[in-house]
Amino acid sequence: MWYQKHFGLVFSCILCDYIINSSGAKLENNGYRDLVIAINPRIKNDPNLIKSIQDIVTAASDYLHRATKQQVYFSDVKILLPRTWSLSSSSIHRPRTESYEKADVIIAEPYLKYGDEPYTQQYGGCGEKGQYIHFTPNFILNSSLTQIYGPKDKVFVHEWAHLQWGVFDEYNQLVPYYLSNGKYEATRCSKEIIGRNADCTDGDCKSCEIDPTSGLPKGNCQFYPDRKQTSTSSIMYIQGLSQVAEFCDKKTHNPYAPTMQNKMCNYRSIWEVIRESEDFRNNRPPHTGSVIPSFRILQAKDRVICLVLDTSGSMDLENRINRLRQAAAIFLLQIVEVKSKVGIVTFSSDARIKTQLKMIDNDDVRKELAIFLPTSATGGTNICAGVRSGFQVLRGDDGDTGGDEIVLLTDGEDGGISSCFAEVKQSGAVVHTIALGPSAAAELEQLSSMTGGLQFAATDNVNASGLIDAFTGLISGNGDISQQSIQLESFGAMIYDGDWMNNTLPIDKTVGNDTSFVVTWEKQIPDIFVADPSGKVYNKDDFEIDDTLLTARLNIDGTAQVGHWMYSILNPGSDQIITIIVTSRAADEKIPPLTVNMLVSEKDSYGGRTIYAEISQGFSPVMFANVTAIIERPTGRPIEERLSDDGTGADVVKNDGIYTKKFFKFSGYGRYNFKVRVEGKEGATKKAIRTGARAFYIPGYTENGVIQINPPQPPVNLEDLTTELGDFSRVKSGGVISVPAGTLPVDVPPCKITDLQATIVKNKVELEWTAPGDDYDQGAASRYEMRMSDSLLQLRDNFSTTAPVNLTSMNPQPFGSRENVTFVPENTELKNGTTVYFALCAYDKINQPSAMSNVAKISVYVPWPEHPKGNNGKLEVVCSVIVVTILVCLIIWVVDYVVRRKKSRTNVPA
Repeated sequence: MWYQKHFGLVFSCILCDYIINSSGAKLENNGYRDLVIAINPRIKNDPNLIKSIQDIVTAASDYLHRATKQQVYFSDVKILLPRTWSLSSSSIHRPRTESYEKADVIIAEPYLKYGDEPYTQQYGGCGEKGQYIHFTPNFILNSSLTQIYGPKDKVFVHEWAHLQWGVFDEYNQLVPYYLSNGKYEATRCSKEIIGRNADCTDGDCKSCEIDPTSGLPKGNCQFYPDRKQTSTSSIMYIQGLSQVAEFCDKKTHNPYAPTMQNKMCNYRSIWEVIRESEDFRNNRPPHTGSVIPSFRILQAKDRVICLVLDTSGSMDLENRINRLRQAAAIFLLQIVEVKSKVGIVTFSSDARIKTQLKMIDNDDVRKELAIFLPTSATGGTNICAGVRSGFQVLRGDDGDTGGDEIVLLTDGEDGGISSCFAEVKQSGAVVHTIALGPSAAAELEQLSSMTGGLQFAATDNVNASGLIDAFTGLISGNGDISQQSIQLESFGAMIYDGDWMNNTLPIDKTVGNDTSFVVTWEKQIPDIFVADPSGKVYNKDDFEIDDTLLTARLNIDGTAQVGHWMYSILNPGSDQIITIIVTSRAADEKIPPLTVNMLVSEKDSYGGRTIYAEISQGFSPVMFANVTAIIERPTGRPIEERLSDDGTGADVVKNDGIYTKKFFKFSGYGRYNFKVRVEGKEGATKKAIRTGARAFYIPGYTENGVIQINPPQPPVNLEDLTTELGDFSRVKSGGVISVPAGTLPVDVPPCKITDLQATIVKNKVELEWTAPGDDYDQGAASRYEMRMSDSLLQLRDNFSTTAPVNLTSMNPQPFGSRENVTFVPENTELKNGTTVYFALCAYDKINQPSAMSNVAKISVYVPWPEHPKGNNGKLEVVCSVIVVTILVCLIIWVVDYVVRRKKSRTNVPA
């Protein structure tokens, strides 16, 4: 067959990934183009916001140009306004493929009032692009914040470095000081930044109190930089100083400071990482022309979408046409937002317009649209004919396709699909693709890749609900989360004659409006029972039955009760596949619901992918949830992988609400579809303060020896964080990746150890870490190799030549176990001022080493004797010793004098 002969070849040329939503800006001739800044729909109309954004980015372009040695700047910027803003300017354009969800920078309120701290959401490690930059409207408009963060153009560049080049901060609020050569230093880069250390808690600055056991400042001691500096580095430490205009490079970098940059980037400088990025890899020449960006103002509109559905003969196989009708009906009846305009096209050898655009303003329109869904399948496959008819439908509202959407579903091969690639790219429309079954055209995802659309796939596996999940994942990208449908449940299985499908589903307080239970079947309607938390039972008679779609739908009036709902479904006849889908919307438009964002990375050097699931309420991370990824593979049953947020394995930061897992379990080449199931338990899951890549909040400055204090950071409202989330459930589709022939993962070494810790216990060193696996995070490593040195850089650059630590008797435990070892260092005296660094590698069964671990450090500090009089203790001890010494000397002198006088009298002649 053509498929068997050519499918592998096509896939070897095409890599269609549903990858993380990193920066979409493109670097052309030294200038970043298509930088999108989007304003959240909840922000009120304010023309000043537009003007301030333009001023900040214009200044940032010049600052970026200077900071990168005249190599890059911002050349083309688009500001996306909410559709609710009432503006009459003719200079406002409609977006094409731009959307709030894909913006590089978002302007939005923080919801929980943690202040206006700018930050960048980063999922991955060193050198990996971030997701978005978040500024609040107040940060953009409030000039007083310049005193706290520095000029806003500098802050913009600080965050841009996080987003575009995957670098990290060079300060550490959790570890503000460290020991260096027996003295404490403020955590910073460059170390040449000078200032004063003081405790200004009560507004009266005093010397810092030193912990007598660690030698580090304690209490509220902070570093207050001098306003006037000779050092010009670094933007990723303190962007607010007027002299700071560069990134730390190899010469100015401080590898010894306990910063996130050092931890994540193997103690390399910011500029070294930037130079290795794709933007600078080819020795880009300096830019000598204008660096003033051009701006284009866009305004979002209500959704305009056309379903373009395959009805070729192969859709009659594996019950695909019926499954398509059921899944598309759920999209029309429950998912697509009010005020959206929807049309339907079907195609086989040619295309047919089933209905022109209809605005969804009531349930009757939704039901009318569902009637046009296809019921039969015959003929060949002409994808481009379907797409072109879809464009014709989309032009029905304003004559243009820019910013509109096509949902393209097909199960067939089509050798002519590339004939419409240019037309699709020029249309300005977004094409979302759904590949059904194993034979869908290999080039299909190119249509979504070139237009920024979503990519999904569904197998014919009888126990999977992937096709329904694909349609439920097609929510609007306009950023108005209060209007978006949220999937609470998605489960499908083969239920045998007389068997039940039972489960309990929690509905939490953040959702409940427009809640629907939908059951689908193949042959005979099952008996259905749903019980709400108060005990009220809904049976089959309460559902709206559609014998054509083979679906039963129950809409809950008003806001659904918070608590546990139970459903029980009995199959009374022959064996059949039954699925249940539960969706809802936000209970209160002013309170964001709990949401899930699932993403899959590009492949790593071993062919693996990283699965990310971000759990949040608004911009607040949610910790301690149970997160499971479900992967449909081209062959075999779906598999499940548990995601973690514990800072080990693939997870970068512990307890940041980003749950992670490395995936290697490929069963062959083809498409892999991902979704995630999230469960939260009352009393266990909690909201957290967002950590990570943030602009430095400057506590104050030192000027002429006097500290000028800035207002303290706004305190966190602990009530916001301790508010119970209750039990909750979410299901979210993460899209599809395609694995080309010949690119399956090879043998994978153990994952990097990232939490090595070293402490001194009496005269011994104790080391502790989390065990890696044999294949990344699976199984147990075969052996460890640990090294030590008094030079951090020697350990990093020449690991194998440094002194070994004997671990030959140690048998590695399975991944996730805690390992520890205690030993007495040979040839190293643990005396005051001694610093020793440790690192280790793990080896797998074929002797492949992991990357070198993080570097752990011990610094020997011998404290002064404790003295009851606080800060003056050391001086008073010294004085006491001196006084005692003088007294002893005086007593000795007096005794000697008396003895000598007595002796002299005895020897006087008579």
